[in-house]
Amino acid sequence: MTTQSIQNVNQDLVRWAHMWATAASQTYETIESISIPESPATEIGRRDAMTMVLVDAVRNVIKGAELALGQESEVVQRFSEEHPDLKNLRDRFEHYEDYVRGAGIAQREGRKRNGKPLELDTAGIDISASSGGGREGHLVSIVVIERDSNNQPTEVTYEAPSRTIAAAIRRLARDLVDAAGMLDERHLDRCEICANPLSI
Repeated sequence: MTTQSIQNVNQDLVRWAHMWATAASQTYETIESISIPESPATEIGRRDAMTMVLVDAVRNVIKGAELALGQESEVVQRFSEEHPDLKNLRDRFEHYEDYVRGAGIAQREGRKRNGKPLELDTAGIDISASSGGGREGHLVSIVVIERDSNNQPTEVTYEAPSRTIAAAIRRLARDLVDAAGMLDERHLDRCEICANPLSI
């Protein structure tokens, strides 16, 4: 660890972040278990809704890791580099009421809280497509109308692949528990997430 010693890591934060990783893992399993053959639209809608919950659980694991290890820690930096859009996607889901109206931070002039919002004649955020059954699990595409570097409105597409996200957050949880000095044989015997984070 580069930013703080193991002795200074708040293990309660690590435990809570690990619980959120468990919640993310369970949410993924729920997504994959939804099957309504007689109503494909309902099946897709339920999977989309649970993917939103999955992304929110992921953000809570990231917050715990940042607070426990520091934003500059190797664990946090690696996750951020490997999954740069997850925080952005979570922010757009969490503040959907602003993004629908064109008042989200990424939609405001200069991307500032007090910047002028976009004037939209349509919703500023929308689930544009969904598909399932592939290597990445259920895949949701979200289109957000945001301001580009010239302050002009542009469509930005974010993708939420459920299996990829769940596997990534399980790995982050393991790395966090390890960095906190809590990854011992007892933990590995009881925790399927940390024993094999990619086996989902």
